[in-house]
Amino acid sequence: MKTTIENIYKIRVSHIIIIAGFIILLINKYANLLDFDFLDPLSKSSITLLGIIAVSSVVLFQKKSFFLILVFLFAFNTWLLTRDTTLIVFLLFAATTQSTKKKLLNTFLTVQSIILASCIITYFLALKIKFINVSLYNTGDRTRYTFFFLQPNNFGIQFAFTIICFIYISKLSSSISIAILAISSAFLYIFPNCVTGCVVLVIYALLILFFNKPDFFKKKILRFTPYLVAIIGILIFSLYLTGKTGFIGKIISGTFSYRFIGSVMAIRLYGVNLTGHYLDKLGETLFIDGQWGTFWLDFAYVRVLVEFGIIGALIFTVILIHSIRSMIRNKDYSSLILITIVLFYGLSEWGAFSALTAFPLLLTTTPSPIKASMRCIKAEKNTNSWKIIPATIQQKTSFLTD
Repeated sequence: MKTTIENIYKIRVSHIIIIAGFIILLINKYANLLDFDFLDPLSKSSITLLGIIAVSSVVLFQKKSFFLILVFLFAFNTWLLTRDTTLIVFLLFAATTQSTKKKLLNTFLTVQSIILASCIITYFLALKIKFINVSLYNTGDRTRYTFFFLQPNNFGIQFAFTIICFIYISKLSSSISIAILAISSAFLYIFPNCVTGCVVLVIYALLILFFNKPDFFKKKILRFTPYLVAIIGILIFSLYLTGKTGFIGKIISGTFSYRFIGSVMAIRLYGVNLTGHYLDKLGETLFIDGQWGTFWLDFAYVRVLVEFGIIGALIFTVILIHSIRSMIRNKDYSSLILITIVLFYGLSEWGAFSALTAFPLLLTTTPSPIKASMRCIKAEKNTNSWKIIPATIQQKTSFLTD
C-alpha cells in the first residue's frame, strides 16, 4: 500500500514538473511573437533553458534510455548551434507518457485561449477608445490586424491550432465543429487576413465531413494521407530546385510559391550537412540565382533539413513515421487527421513543426530501438503480431468512431 501511494505521488510530481516546464516554454514563445520588448534576449534564453531542464529532468529519468539521452544531447547541441528550440522541444514532449500528453493538451488549450483572448479583446478596445497605440500591417490594398503580434501570420497559426485543439478535446459533433471552423476561418480572413490559417481550418472541416463515418475505404485513404501530403510537398520543392516548375509553378504562383523559392535559396546559401546551420541570413535581401529577394525559410520540410542537418531531420522523420504507424495500428483516426493538418501547414509555415504551436506533435511518441527490433522478430513468427502490441491511450472525437 505504501509503495502504491509513493508511486502515485511520484507520478503527480512528475506531471507537475513537466506541465510547469511546458507553461514556461509557452509563455516564452509569446515573448518572441508579441510586439512587446518586455524581455531581453538573455532573459528569453534563460527562461527557455529553465523550461527545457524541467521537462528533460523528468522525461530522461522516466525513460532511462541511453539512446534517448544521446539523441537529447544532439538536440541540445543543435539548440546551442541554431538558437532554435524546435527539435529539442519536439523530442522531449514526444518522449512523455500517454497520461502526461492528455494533461499537456488541456494545458495548451488553457494557456493559448487566455493569451489569445486577451490579445483580441485588448486590441479591439484599443482601436475603439485608443488608450494604447496599436499597429496595423499593410499589404498592398489590405489592412491587416496584428493583435499585438509582430506579424499577422504569427497570430493566424496560433489561433488556428487553438481552435482545432478545442474541437479535438471537446468531442463536439461534426455539425457544431464545422460551424466553429467556418466562423473562425472567416475571422482569420477578415481581420489578420491569414490565408494559410483559413485554408487549414477549411481543410480540417472537409476532413471531418469526409471521415464523419469512416468505412473501410475511407480508413485506407486516411492511412496514406499524411505520407501523400509530405510527398507532394517534397516533389513540388524538387521542381523548384531543378527550375522545372512548368504548369505547377503557374498554379501556385504568388505568395505560396515564395515558400519554395526561399527553400531553394536556403539550399544554395547553406547546403546540407550532418549537424545543421545557424540561419544568419534570414530576413536579408540577397542576390541569388540572378535575382534579388528577401530570404525567408517557411517551408518546414526543408528548414528541418538545412537548420538541423541530416541527423536532426532523421530524428524528426523517424518520430513522425513511428507515431503515424502507431496511430494506424491503434485506429486513432482523429490523431491521424491532426498529423495530416500539421504536415499540410508545414508546406507554408515553419511554426507548424513546433510542438509549442502545433499541438498534434504532443501526441507523437518516440520509438524504442529494442522494442522495435523485438516487434520485427515477433512479426516474422506470428502474422497476428499486432495482438501482442499494447494499445495506447486513444482520444477520439465523436465524429470519428471506429
